[in-house]
Amino acid sequence: MLSLSSIQEKISSLVHRHKTTASDVVETVQEVTLPAASKNWDFSITFVGAKDVPRGDILSSDPYLEAYLGDPEDPLTLSFITGVHWNTLNPVWNAKWELLNVTDETELLLYINDKDKMKDDTHLGKVVFPLGAKLEGSQEHELDIVRADGRIHGKLIVHTTGTRSYGKSTSLSKATTAGPVRYSRHTSYAAGVLTSENRKFEFYAYRLRLYHLSEIFGTDASQYNGWNKEYSAAQKIFGENLEGSQIRQALHNQHAYLYRHGRSTQYDAVANGTELGALLHGDRLKKDPEQDLKMVVFTYSIVPKGMYFSETGAAFFQDFMSKHAMHANRATEVMFSGEFRVFRDEHNHDDWTLMIDNNSGTYSPRKEDLPKVQKLFETNFPGLTVITLDHEDPVLKDIRAETKRIEAEIAARQKQRFSLFSSMSNKSEEPSSPQEI
Repeated sequence: MLSLSSIQEKISSLVHRHKTTASDVVETVQEVTLPAASKNWDFSITFVGAKDVPRGDILSSDPYLEAYLGDPEDPLTLSFITGVHWNTLNPVWNAKWELLNVTDETELLLYINDKDKMKDDTHLGKVVFPLGAKLEGSQEHELDIVRADGRIHGKLIVHTTGTRSYGKSTSLSKATTAGPVRYSRHTSYAAGVLTSENRKFEFYAYRLRLYHLSEIFGTDASQYNGWNKEYSAAQKIFGENLEGSQIRQALHNQHAYLYRHGRSTQYDAVANGTELGALLHGDRLKKDPEQDLKMVVFTYSIVPKGMYFSETGAAFFQDFMSKHAMHANRATEVMFSGEFRVFRDEHNHDDWTLMIDNNSGTYSPRKEDLPKVQKLFETNFPGLTVITLDHEDPVLKDIRAETKRIEAEIAARQKQRFSLFSSMSNKSEEPSSPQEI
């Protein structure tokens, strides 16, 4: 049987092997001459906030902003979204978006919406903002918000810095983004249900709005990874019968509960591997700087709307028929799914490393798609070391088995079991919303 130290050694060995291979590849790359400046533009855009937005509710609004560099209905259109600011007509977002190789006079479509708790979000107004030569240098803009009836109501405040596309940016075939990746962190409270102890634990579910998903995985859902028809649990979930319908509804309710938006929801962005590590482990490292992050496992599903995931823990997941189907909101196909770990390896320069696999019985993603996953994360998080492993990899099997054994021992020592969904109907927690932003 493997020991904890043996797991650490195996993971470190994987990191070392990956970096050695990557170093060998880099040495064979020849230096190329970068193109000169082009007629296109690179922009750093900060959506600062808004003044006097229209009311979405009786007295106020819960406003957020959506931005599209092109047709909002086109899945390949670059898009951006801020977080929600609750109960205000003067939101402050300070959300930054980096765009590269933008053609002169390309229109940026900006929509201000009101987040509703129990129904569809309300459209408050729109701004059409042309990008191009007129925005060269650093500028601040107060733009009229136009309501659906054509009336002007409020101002949108935007700061832009525009420069001619240069170097690698000019070699791009079309406009793209340099990030950062927007995220939302949703807090739930796992309550003890086996004892009378009044204890609650914070539990986080994350959504990353990863860029380049359609470019890397395509837009044809039939080419994604469909549910595994050989897996008995998946057969029950997606069965065309009453039981399957009830299970799918339960998974949808669990997804809506974990990913609901409220005052405790945290919105921000991560630009690189270091910031991703801080997002996932910052709180735990404050409590215990010596904690071994290699033993912290996350379960994830990637769908066209982004990556949904949470920490995998034996103490919290008794209520799930399928963690992956829940994160995917009962989708019949996903771009990818599995498990991952994010850690710093002290034996390999202490760099942040993502070790990600396709360990999902519900969807059983193709191992041939693992290079796409590596490209996706290396593109979205510069500086992050990415190691992809097939779920049948013997080393990964050893690591996974020992991790489960350790988790089971920890769960057995706990005095009580925790349930994430015992208070789904408790309205005292925070406003819930089945809608996604």
